[in-house]
Amino acid sequence: MNIISKFNRTLLLLAIAVGALFTHSCTEEIDTSSRYTFTGNTILSYLQKHPDSYSSYCALLDIVTISDYSASTVSQVLSARGNYTCFAPTNEAIDKYLQSLVENGVISVASWDAPEFQDAELLNKTRKNIVYNSLIDNGDNEQAYQTTDFSLAASFSNGQGSNLTLANMKNRKLLVTKVKEDETSDYAIAGSNVSNTNCDIYTINGYVHQVYDVISPSDETVGDAFKKAIDDRIPGNYVFAALLDACNLIPELSKIEDEEYYRQRMIGNIKDLDGHPTFGGGAPGVMPEHRYYGFTMFVEGDEWWAQTLGLQGSLYDLEPQEIVQKVSDYVEQNQLHLPGASTGEDYANENNALNQFVTYHIIPAKIEPNKLVVHYNELYYSVANQTKRTTVFDYYTTMGKRRLLKTIEPPQVSGDGRKDIVFLNRFPVLRNGRQENYSERICDEEKKGVEILSSKEMVNAYIYNISDKLYFNQDVAGWMAGERIRVDVTTILNELMSNDIRANESTSDRTKQCVGIPQTKTYNYLENCEIGSNTKFYYLTGRVANDGSTCWQNYQGDELNIVGNYEITIKLPPVPKDGMYELRMGVSANSQRGMCQVYWGTDKDQLPAAGIPLDLRNGGTLWYNVFGSHGVGEPSTVGWLDDVEDDDIVNADNDKKLRNNGYMKAPNSYWLWTKSTTAVLADQHMRRMPTALRRIILREEMKADQTYYIQFKSVLSNPKTEFYLDYLEFCEKSIYDNPLVPEDIW
Repeated sequence: MNIISKFNRTLLLLAIAVGALFTHSCTEEIDTSSRYTFTGNTILSYLQKHPDSYSSYCALLDIVTISDYSASTVSQVLSARGNYTCFAPTNEAIDKYLQSLVENGVISVASWDAPEFQDAELLNKTRKNIVYNSLIDNGDNEQAYQTTDFSLAASFSNGQGSNLTLANMKNRKLLVTKVKEDETSDYAIAGSNVSNTNCDIYTINGYVHQVYDVISPSDETVGDAFKKAIDDRIPGNYVFAALLDACNLIPELSKIEDEEYYRQRMIGNIKDLDGHPTFGGGAPGVMPEHRYYGFTMFVEGDEWWAQTLGLQGSLYDLEPQEIVQKVSDYVEQNQLHLPGASTGEDYANENNALNQFVTYHIIPAKIEPNKLVVHYNELYYSVANQTKRTTVFDYYTTMGKRRLLKTIEPPQVSGDGRKDIVFLNRFPVLRNGRQENYSERICDEEKKGVEILSSKEMVNAYIYNISDKLYFNQDVAGWMAGERIRVDVTTILNELMSNDIRANESTSDRTKQCVGIPQTKTYNYLENCEIGSNTKFYYLTGRVANDGSTCWQNYQGDELNIVGNYEITIKLPPVPKDGMYELRMGVSANSQRGMCQVYWGTDKDQLPAAGIPLDLRNGGTLWYNVFGSHGVGEPSTVGWLDDVEDDDIVNADNDKKLRNNGYMKAPNSYWLWTKSTTAVLADQHMRRMPTALRRIILREEMKADQTYYIQFKSVLSNPKTEFYLDYLEFCEKSIYDNPLVPEDIW
């Protein structure tokens, strides 16, 4: 839970009291009864006892409020109960920061008395930047960060470092790196060196680490960065910047936050959901504080383009228009677009060949490097052992003309044996026999995909440098349609990724474990999902179980859990090419589930029913009823039979019978781990879980250019029943109905 969240309830009550008259002049104060009265330093008292080092920082803590909607200062927070990590800048660090603002032309004098600071907005922004970036709320159950945590984070990505799990007060996750050849510091936090002598300072409400520079990650948007690359011809991404500008995408890439949502949340118009019926002892569905926009961009660098186009030594002498024309010609000549794409200079048109090429590089969601694919409970992996032996993948929908983009990480690359490599649109042959392990067997050269080389974070995006051209044409569409496409539902809902909700790794922050999403009539938070009245929409994560004994049986460890007399409508991802597809959904039967009717089609306001209602209480071996109990020994209507050891013929026959009833066993690619697990037991495979199934929803002709919707409506009157949504599968007929090569169990 972040600092602002701790005061939400106070703020919301205040907002209700003042109603429409609410202004920034609110004067609510922190309840001082929460302050410590026993011996020992709080973070604030420690800092105050060392004015030679921290007087400037303390002065800011006394001024800066916890939000624009609160009169409570950050110093009041740091004198009260809590559990915080404080990266305290020295007086010299703050002086140095002010000098950097002079050098960047922001102010004329390195002083808080600079004439430019008569602009109250600039002054407030500058103060907030120093304070908000220096503090992380570690929650009630998670220890504040120490240097041992820095060491662990710095070791990731071949020593390039990784982000801390929790965001700071400014909602930025800070990169930890190892400092080389510096006797005063071993680690840097977002480029600011941490003192070796004044670190790990224990206080009764957290830890203090002295830093030699103000932590100030760039607030530059990815759109601003690319615009600057054009204007100043900055090496690195000059070519791609020119392409973005030609396609009129830079304004969209400059968006940061839906400020109206934040205002409505702060004044109490968007309220938390009631406690969930079964999760966390009735944990409330906490609404997100923000609705950030985000982007993930995969970019061929200037060096690659210069070599490909034969422009070594002359690239930066070319005008942007010249570059655009050369790349456009290259795209058309090599058919790096779908058939029927238009040519010419109408680059903003999504059917234009160059527009198709450029927009395929962009996912409209901010995805962290460690979440391009999600590791949680794929076979052999657990949060405790982090063993990677099974191929992991995800599918995302790109900007512009809607197409699928695949991310994939094999446990090791066939041929060279490299590990921890994430590829785009790699289509290998996997070891997918019933007794194999789903690792990479071989990959044809033409299907090897594009390797992600490095990443850079912007305030609203991640930019990933890639090894080769990224495109979507008829060939890629065919390769993608030739495999089963399993889509975690959270990858459809971009806001869950951009707002650090999906796969958040905190085990103590309830605001990210049981997340509520407002009904559409209240606020349209999810662009690709409409939530009806009488519908309580919860996002639940199994990461809460990391400190327990077992994982959740959900794919990737999370789920959408819908409660009430619900109605939700989701815009489906596109299929890669025209054809007959089978659409399936993952189900998890238990006594809390209800029954729903599924609707599917192209007109979201008039969707026809897809089959008969689904009883989601019906598991593989037991019949669950709506009253919260099940009849032991009662026969299943599904026809699920457990696998017989070492008899694949019998198991295949049982799978066929199960399909005839409209069900499939859960994929064999993930399992039910425990912290004590040292080896995978047969009955830990999710395929062996009778409550975890796949339900075949429909088989229909689908077109790649068509947008389809799926809708789920409760058919029971019990308002406490739950609807579970985890993942979807699109499977083309040549896979699910292949007489020569049956679909694999993975």
